Amino acid sequence: MVEKSLIQVYMGSSDKFHFAPLGLGLRASGQNLHTLIICFAPHKLMDAAITASSILKPNLVIDHSAIEGMHIGEKFMKDKVLDSFQTAKNAALTGNFDIVILNGVLQVMNQEIISLEDILTLMGKKSDNVELVFSGSSAPEDIIKKADLVTEMVEHGPTLKPEKENTARNKGTIEVITGNGKGKTTYCLGKAMLKSCLGTRSSILQFIKSPKPYGEVKAIEKFPLLEIRSMGEGFLDLYTTDPQKKHVDAARQAWKECLKEIFSLKYGLVVLDEIDNAIHYGLVNPERVREMLFLKPEKLSLILSGRNAHPAVMDAATTVIEMKEIKHPFTKGIKARMGIEF
Repeated sequence: MVEKSLIQVYMGSSDKFHFAPLGLGLRASGQNLHTLIICFAPHKLMDAAITASSILKPNLVIDHSAIEGMHIGEKFMKDKVLDSFQTAKNAALTGNFDIVILNGVLQVMNQEIISLEDILTLMGKKSDNVELVFSGSSAPEDIIKKADLVTEMVEHGPTLKPEKENTARNKGTIEVITGNGKGKTTYCLGKAMLKSCLGTRSSILQFIKSPKPYGEVKAIEKFPLLEIRSMGEGFLDLYTTDPQKKHVDAARQAWKECLKEIFSLKYGLVVLDEIDNAIHYGLVNPERVREMLFLKPEKLSLILSGRNAHPAVMDAATTVIEMKEIKHPFTKGIKARMGIEF
């Protein structure tokens, strides 16, 4: 059961697929919570999502009934969408799942297949024990007002000059996931999970989190091509200008291990989770990171996440995604919850 269940909304103005809800499902499964994800928008990694669901069952169920046989850009089939919405509604009202995610539902709502009133009614009547999550395109103000957490994903696109952009893409993609909104780490978890299910050996290196049995750590043990290492010392004082020696030493060691994995040629994707935070606090040199981005193995893709991404790092990226905080439950004194935040 989720402690203090809330309503989350992940929205964005672009058509870019949002991996955060899938990462949330991964983390939750590691804490033995049960998540239902109803997908309302087709995406390129649907086969990978099916594989992930089979690995994590019964803790993660991903339902593609609404988009079965549908390709990106095709029109939604109204009957299938309404049937899937009813499935999600029943799960949210009965409490048979701890988390119910309606992935991409805001798109079909904006196309008037599902009404705004239907969404608002579901928000008001959901079981008190169910975490309810909506994702998709821009949400109306009525939904934002009723939600506890709202994050807007903004894709800033390639930051490189055209000639450098082509060179970087030939060497694999470099994504920077930054911003003050929630969903950065879960975005990384979700994308790494799906990539590994497609056969890409992937590694997640966490620069701030200390080695503890977080939900994602326990869940990832079930994936043969996905690894995770937490190499930090935990909480950092947001207002410090002089981090404790233990944080400095841990970050230095983490950076050494990071370079080993990046240049080992063993991986197709490496996630450097919260490295932006480590750079911001002076624990990792941004110029060394930028240098690594241009020297990395040709086919390796990288994701660098965390608040306050350094300009030198963003300048070397092929894509920068900002998670903008619209609403955050921490401002109401709601603490991190097992299976949701850790």
